[in-house]
Amino acid sequence: MPYIGQGADGFGIRRRFFFTASAGDTSVSGTDNNGLTLAFTDGSLVDVFLNGVLLDPNSDYNTSTTNTIGSIASLALNDFIEVIVYDVFAVGDAVSASTGGTFNSGISVTGSITATTDITATGGMSAQSEDVFQNRRIQINASANDTDEGSFLLLDRTDSGGSDAGENIVFEGDTLFLTTTKEDDFIVLEDNDTQGFLNLETSFKLKAEDNTVSTTDGLTITGAAEIPNIRTHTNFDAGASQDIKDLGSSTGTVVLDLNENANFQITLTGNLTLANPTSLTAGTSGSIFLIQDGTGSRTATFGSSFDFIGGTAPTLTTAASSVDRLDYIVLDASNIHAVATLAYS
Repeated sequence: MPYIGQGADGFGIRRRFFFTASAGDTSVSGTDNNGLTLAFTDGSLVDVFLNGVLLDPNSDYNTSTTNTIGSIASLALNDFIEVIVYDVFAVGDAVSASTGGTFNSGISVTGSITATTDITATGGMSAQSEDVFQNRRIQINASANDTDEGSFLLLDRTDSGGSDAGENIVFEGDTLFLTTTKEDDFIVLEDNDTQGFLNLETSFKLKAEDNTVSTTDGLTITGAAEIPNIRTHTNFDAGASQDIKDLGSSTGTVVLDLNENANFQITLTGNLTLANPTSLTAGTSGSIFLIQDGTGSRTATFGSSFDFIGGTAPTLTTAASSVDRLDYIVLDASNIHAVATLAYS
């Protein structure tokens, strides 16, 4: 199959087939003397020689039957037929395996991709299996039934000194979803300077069940976030904390949303009515810091859901800039047990 140069339609090749005739043969096809099978796609790109003499395709033979030289005048025993088939091929538009290159359009891979160095995508990279949830961009799924077989996403970019280089994954606008849970599902956050963290900002929720969250350096949730359920066998070796939501200067009626935060700070600029909070969930606990402004003498009354020892609501410290703290735990959807500690400063 020698190469015979480049033409307008591609690169040319030719193949040679040799046949020895039997007496009376009028066509040749199939396997030749060398075990090669005669095949061609365009009869006009075929030359036929009989005992070394070139035949005329207009009168000596035809190629109307697929892969057959037909309508030859009756051949004698051991007449020698040579068929030369010409064809064109195009060189594949490929990226070099040894020197690399650039794909200027999308690529699709049905199997796995293994890289020993970085993979860089300027237009985004996505991977998905049979289980696609809404528009999530990266899905790691070891098998079709979602069982854990060791698949993971690893961010590991450190300089020569081993310090953190700032790699991160950012989830914005409720784009992080943990849907079908499995017994080995987890998120590992770890780097060389102990600053790995999971940052849950506004409107995100964290639900931890049965050893799915383990922390030795503390778990902190800031902003309008919550931990609605932390069930049995979840250990916080160095504590879990939730920030204090500062409601600023307030007077009149204030309604706290316990689905938004558990700890609150209120500076009283006038007499305050702390009405029944919304989103009461049994077990929710926290503290409410009531701070007198520079004038002081502000009073507070409490909604009927607040249940104080002996049924008597506290009287706030009236000194200017003084701080009182109300600690509480929600008993049920309509009752909050509360204790006031007064006159911190």
